Amino acid sequence: MSDIEQPGADSAAPEDIPGGDLSSATPDEPAQSTAEPVEPGAAPPSDAPEATAASAPSGQAAAKNGDSRPSAQDTGRAAPRRETGDGGDFTRYQQARQQNALNKLKRSAVAHGSGSAFYAEQLTIGGDTGIEIQVLSVSELTVAQQLDSHQDIDQQAQMSARLAAQHVLVLAGKPGSGRQSTALTLLAGCCPDDRIKILHSEAPGILQALCRRADELLTPGGFVVDLDDQPLKLSTLETLGHLARKQRAFLVVIGESGPVDPDRLRPHAFEHRRPALGDVLAVHLRRLLAGHPGVCAQQDCTAEHTTAFLTRMLESQQVQRTLDGAPSVRSVVEFAEVLAQSVHSEDTSLSDVIGQWRDRLRRLAKQLLHVPAETSQGPVLDPHRQAFRIAYAFFHGHPLSDVFEAGEVLSATVLPRYETREPAPTNHVFERELDQLIPQEMRASADTTPGGRADDNPRRARLVDEELMHAVIEVVWHDYDSLRDPLREWLTALVAGPLERIRVRAAQIAGILLSHDFDSVYRDLIRHWAGESAAYRQSAALALEMAAHDPRLVDRVRGQIRSWLGSPRWQLQDSAARAYGTLVGAQDVPGTLWALRELGTRPELAFSSSVAFSMSWLYLAGAPGPTADALDRWITSDNDHLNRHAIRTLLILSRYGAGPDRRDRPVLADTAMTDQERADALVRLWRHALMGKDSSARAWDLLRRWLLAGDADKELAAFLEALVPRICARPLSLRAGFYLGMWAGRHPDSRTIRRLRHQPARGGLATDSVS
Repeated sequence: MSDIEQPGADSAAPEDIPGGDLSSATPDEPAQSTAEPVEPGAAPPSDAPEATAASAPSGQAAAKNGDSRPSAQDTGRAAPRRETGDGGDFTRYQQARQQNALNKLKRSAVAHGSGSAFYAEQLTIGGDTGIEIQVLSVSELTVAQQLDSHQDIDQQAQMSARLAAQHVLVLAGKPGSGRQSTALTLLAGCCPDDRIKILHSEAPGILQALCRRADELLTPGGFVVDLDDQPLKLSTLETLGHLARKQRAFLVVIGESGPVDPDRLRPHAFEHRRPALGDVLAVHLRRLLAGHPGVCAQQDCTAEHTTAFLTRMLESQQVQRTLDGAPSVRSVVEFAEVLAQSVHSEDTSLSDVIGQWRDRLRRLAKQLLHVPAETSQGPVLDPHRQAFRIAYAFFHGHPLSDVFEAGEVLSATVLPRYETREPAPTNHVFERELDQLIPQEMRASADTTPGGRADDNPRRARLVDEELMHAVIEVVWHDYDSLRDPLREWLTALVAGPLERIRVRAAQIAGILLSHDFDSVYRDLIRHWAGESAAYRQSAALALEMAAHDPRLVDRVRGQIRSWLGSPRWQLQDSAARAYGTLVGAQDVPGTLWALRELGTRPELAFSSSVAFSMSWLYLAGAPGPTADALDRWITSDNDHLNRHAIRTLLILSRYGAGPDRRDRPVLADTAMTDQERADALVRLWRHALMGKDSSARAWDLLRRWLLAGDADKELAAFLEALVPRICARPLSLRAGFYLGMWAGRHPDSRTIRRLRHQPARGGLATDSVS
């Protein structure tokens, strides 16, 4: 079988942010990078495993007990990495980024940021993708509550009619606009309340997997599918509609504006605008106060009192100003709950009530991390409980195994180096069950969390509110001064671990910390990562990408990457190359291509795959044209290093499909099929790769996979029958004949290989007799 990996071919690149001239800009912190002396005897990275993959960055602060700070080699497992350039590391890293999907910088309604997530999925031609879809049945009580409190939105009547007629509907809007409430309301109008379910998958490509497994997953009833920030095409939607009608099912797909464009999906898609927040507050306040007089302990509490309170709240200018700044419909529901609890408070305390709502998550975070002076074991702190709650918050959405592993590193390996524990707490295994370690107010219940959490396999960490993660990060950093050094060491240990998804999340947490304290976190953490092994350098680049989601830090991040670009240390240059393969690079495509070419000409990076990885990411993230033009210039350049990076980029991109609807068609071939100049450039790339000493074996195998992909795509097969003879012209003709003969024996059912093998020699292509 051949592996074609699927990028979000339709996903747009982030909006351009001015970045200035790379060659003349002054770095924000030149003393931290360009002023560093060249390391004696520093050698360029090689393909051999790095001996210091888990070695800690040097120059760390001393522990509180007076001992020098231990290295990450003592706190994390060695993670030797091999930069082969075959795309394997690139694929695993991008999949981990997608699975984390941590691209928001909301901190207890204090600051807001947004960005575009990369979409990539590994797919096998003709085989199962392995995408796991979970199903959650929504209870009738939940549906009834939604119907009772739902506020109609614009065009809801048209939405209902379209869903009833076509069995499929798309709601495109911002998260927090009440899309799920609308979806449940629409489905309740088409099917019984006890037959509504939610389909969920952590991996991208849920709709394509649903099309293949429709007979298994779609039953008579209603289904909600949340795409998050994944793109959607009209052909996929029409296929789903046909399958839904066949199975007598009704399907509402929720997507984000941008990746899901309602104009391109007409008439099945509608833009979902949130309802008037004042109406949302009113209906939830009425529901919460409806039975209050009957259960209130105050004797003078009457229905007239609650009605008067409701009127005052809805007419209050202070409340209205608060609603104007509410980030989502869900936050307004929470605001209604806080107001309902203050029904007997004086109006003069309204400011305190509003402040309490705004700071609710931060206060909850402090409450969760606070350990009382007295415990069941006496006047002893329980660091395991605190560490596990921090890990649970930081790894929201991850399997519990990741939480256990990360929490154990923090509580058993890192914290003991900074604490004096006398007497030592007694360790009883059965006293550490999840319900005791993680209180109910921190965890999301299965009924209130979208996506089917009760039957997660494996079980995952689920916070009651995703923003609670950012609140915990802020509290840990700002409210526990003695925890800063252990936190930095913990993250350093995690990014040296064996699991890519843990490394990615740890780097993203470091990026969020940059938004809180850029100078300190960069000086004591990111700067050291950028000068160490490949695992650390990749984490440093991802941390800067995470920080760049904060508009206040965009210029600082770009300046720091330019500083790495101009550093005499090859490690920092490599970190710059990796950082350009992120959101920061996609914001300024011309500047990024210039910087990557500059880095690609340097002998120090000749054996590193970072330049090729970033070129591949840039191509897949929304700039295929400029990137392909740059690769063509590189492959024809007199600089051997640029030739090598162009070949590596080809080897990576050759494994990726053109999109969800053409997952078996290589993305490079898809573009070249309609552009002769792209086809000519592709021929040059393939010929250099097939003749390269270090790339020949992988290139021939990838060409075989392309030919096998042509068996499922007639247009691709016709294109390859014209392209491959040009690629395999002399001096490759003899070798091509040998491989075609061998592949014909291994894949006797492949029509594409058979036709290419038996066609007359054109341009020097070998015939059957050549061995």
